[in-house]
Amino acid sequence: MPTCHSTNDICGEMIQNEKVSDGFCLYTSHQTKGRGQRGNIWEANAGENITMSLILFPDFLAASKQFDLNIAVSLAIHKSLSNYLNEKLTIKWPNDLYFENQKIGGILIENTILGSNLNSTIIGIGINVNQEIFENTHASSLKNIINGNLDIAKIIDNILENIEYYYLRLKKEGNIDLSIEYLQHLFRFRIHSKFKKNEIVFDGKISGIDEFGRLEIATEFGKEIFSFKEVEFVI
Repeated sequence: MPTCHSTNDICGEMIQNEKVSDGFCLYTSHQTKGRGQRGNIWEANAGENITMSLILFPDFLAASKQFDLNIAVSLAIHKSLSNYLNEKLTIKWPNDLYFENQKIGGILIENTILGSNLNSTIIGIGINVNQEIFENTHASSLKNIINGNLDIAKIIDNILENIEYYYLRLKKEGNIDLSIEYLQHLFRFRIHSKFKKNEIVFDGKISGIDEFGRLEIATEFGKEIFSFKEVEFVI
């Protein structure tokens, strides 16, 4: 699709109209109203980045375990981008991709639930590939890091292959090994950092992720657990 407002929104409409199959992928070279986490707008120049959405029907996964899907997708994209970047590439909880302290990609996963299990999932993926200039000073791109243009279609193919690989592993084996791998690539894992909750900055160290995908941080008061949007990094 040459241009659209939001690949996630279009995929949502397709699911409602029952006009889509498991594994359907929608890519656009120009997304005019892309959405990121926390309601942010995703900044992406036309034709220079990856802006796409993937539809899955993971009805094998309990709703309480939906973060397992975040883990699988984050690992898939990390593995794909590792073809171009070194060990400084990390996954920033819950599902952003960072190179050192700069964001190069993000994932927006939207689930619907039927009974106690997931029904449908829309996986929105944004990767900064060949864009050079960003309004957000914490954003960068593959091109800026490696000093060269990259083949967007090739990266998309590799991402889809790796999502299939990790998705099937999750379906067959569960999340135990995937969770271990996720922690191995987690941004600032076991490193003293500054965090902010309700405008209050505090020191802590990420010690893990619990079974519901909540962030575990060791602080001076002991281990504290934070849900998404409850805490943010001070970078």
